[in-house]
Amino acid sequence: MGPWLLRLAAGFVLVLILLTLGVGGGSPDGHRIVSSAAEQAQLDTEGRFRALAEQVRAATGSDSALSARLAPLAADLDVQADAVALPRRPGGGTGSTSAVPPTTAAATPGSAADLLPALRESALRSLRDAVTADPGPSRVLAAAGANQWRHAALLGEALDVEPGLPPPDAVVTAGETPAGPAEGQADACAGAPLGPEADRVALQSARSAEDQAAYGYEVAAGLLDDPAPALSRARLHAHLADAATARLAELCVSAPTAPPAYTIDAAFRADPAAALRVVEQDQAELYAGLLSTVGSGGRAWIVSSFNAAAQRSLADGTPLGALPGLSTDAP
Repeated sequence: MGPWLLRLAAGFVLVLILLTLGVGGGSPDGHRIVSSAAEQAQLDTEGRFRALAEQVRAATGSDSALSARLAPLAADLDVQADAVALPRRPGGGTGSTSAVPPTTAAATPGSAADLLPALRESALRSLRDAVTADPGPSRVLAAAGANQWRHAALLGEALDVEPGLPPPDAVVTAGETPAGPAEGQADACAGAPLGPEADRVALQSARSAEDQAAYGYEVAAGLLDDPAPALSRARLHAHLADAATARLAELCVSAPTAPPAYTIDAAFRADPAAALRVVEQDQAELYAGLLSTVGSGGRAWIVSSFNAAAQRSLADGTPLGALPGLSTDAP
């Protein structure tokens, strides 16, 4: 065998080894090793986000008037797909090999009006999937759903049509079964608290945060020229605090005692409007953090509470990142 044949054979063997081990960033068709139903769900979500991004880009090309509105959405979907993607595992692990679903099928040019239903359904599905996903992916799914929700609302506004979104705090709570005793069974709380401790701690944190937010809005109402919006938001947060108290009661736990007042610093008094935006952003980040701690019984309420907080924060002027509520745009 001549030298050139030896080099050709060696090169062929090297290519086979690289393809087998997945060296150089994995196989060109995006294969991942999937070893559980949860990982397959992540893979499917990544494919959905990438397909929707291509659909957005196609709509951008066919509707130049909305290109500035749609381009950030496509970029956010790319970040969300990367955040939820399974890592490539070259040469290791067990299980079947799956590929990220192709995105080219979604790239058929269409109008922004055609895009809106797909965006709305992706937002709702992401939030609902966050209820049953593992803690890490749950935070990403909820944040991605909140981002897509806001984009759908803004797109509907740009198109002057109703986006068809339900109330932001009611996306996943329908049909949820309380974890505690049924109504009328007061004696069920004679013993130890019910439910996982992490759920009780999460509800206590939410109760305290909502109570503090309500107080902040009450203070701001006395500092703003138009107190009505602040007073309305104070009542909302008081209602949310009461809801957390009711859920604590279902777990046979008393709500933490609220202090008579909270410290209001000079910066709050100098610019109460800006301070209130921070309050709402803090609420969204709080609920996003609780998604990593609560069990399946309390997750639906936390996801809905997170989405509602995120939408308030974004509507109040917090910049729309790809993953709202996460301190950085990463899981």
